[in-house]
Amino acid sequence: MTDISSSGRFDPRFNPAFQPGYDPSVHARPSAPPERTAVPELVEHPMPVMDAEPSAFRTVHPDPGEDQPAPRRFDPYLAGLWALSLVFVAAGLLTIRYIADRMDRLNTTAGTTAFDYNLVLVYTIAAPLLVILGLATATATLFLLASRRR
Repeated sequence: MTDISSSGRFDPRFNPAFQPGYDPSVHARPSAPPERTAVPELVEHPMPVMDAEPSAFRTVHPDPGEDQPAPRRFDPYLAGLWALSLVFVAAGLLTIRYIADRMDRLNTTAGTTAFDYNLVLVYTIAAPLLVILGLATATATLFLLASRRR
């Protein structure tokens, strides 16, 4: 491959000033000054004169044939999500109440087993998670409704 700068030729696709071997004193082309063009004068148009009488306001009713937004339909999946969130929150709160009653019986009854303590431990972990899951489901459905509104 030959060096373009040694042959004195430049790639015609590009400006020679940005190619290797360009010397402005040797390769510069005289450029003509840009032509001066006259700026068109602005023409002022007088404002149209309007009648001084006030116009009457009227109510515009849309034609029945025009496109109108469709009425909102009942979404059974959305209703199911709301019901599921209520079930989760209620189950979590009832489980917390059950844990309190069960702990009272475990401390006062002599016939308790290790299973009873383990069951209370599982309920203690699950109850707050159920409440959080229910609140998260309700929040997600609110975001879903908000995104559909736009």
